[in-house]
Amino acid sequence: MRSFLKFGAFLAFVVAVVGCGSPPQVELDAAQAALDSARQAGADTYAADAYNRAKNTLADAKAKSEQGNYEEAKTAAVQAKDQADQAKSLAETTKTRLRDEAQAIVNRVSNAIGDARAAVDGAPRGKGADSDLDQLRADLGQAEAALGDARGSLNNGSFNSALEQAKSAESKLNQVQSAVQVAMKKIEDWKMKNRPWYEL
Repeated sequence: MRSFLKFGAFLAFVVAVVGCGSPPQVELDAAQAALDSARQAGADTYAADAYNRAKNTLADAKAKSEQGNYEEAKTAAVQAKDQADQAKSLAETTKTRLRDEAQAIVNRVSNAIGDARAAVDGAPRGKGADSDLDQLRADLGQAEAALGDARGSLNNGSFNSALEQAKSAESKLNQVQSAVQVAMKKIEDWKMKNRPWYEL
């Protein structure tokens, strides 16, 4: 009877050791899947800090598992999954914000560029501002090129690039709009200086 009890106690001990001595593979796999999903959502670009934090936590979980620290590994794996899910959510939110911001600038610049082009093309030549007008046309060309790049980046889902290109187009357009006023002032000054004697 005593030997039976000893055997029973030993068996219970073995079961307990085996039960808590297994690598937390389910949790590790879930964390890896969440990290892969976050990367596919662009978290490595649009939520880099959060993504790297999840990646490092998962690496720590795997290291603990390899060292036999299964409970700590399980805790870290669960944490890594939560961090990866958060990184994915943050990336999606950030992408939406960048896309909307870039699109708003593209729309604004698209409308204003036509007005700026009409003002430059409608300015009379030979009135003291020809070189300024030529430069303005070149600047408008650069703004239109940046605008085209922004549209392409938006279509490709490269929202960081789209926002940067849209801002570049808007900056160039703002310069043109300011310079148009200077050129028009030169034209008016030329007209005043070269009025016929009978208009003086």
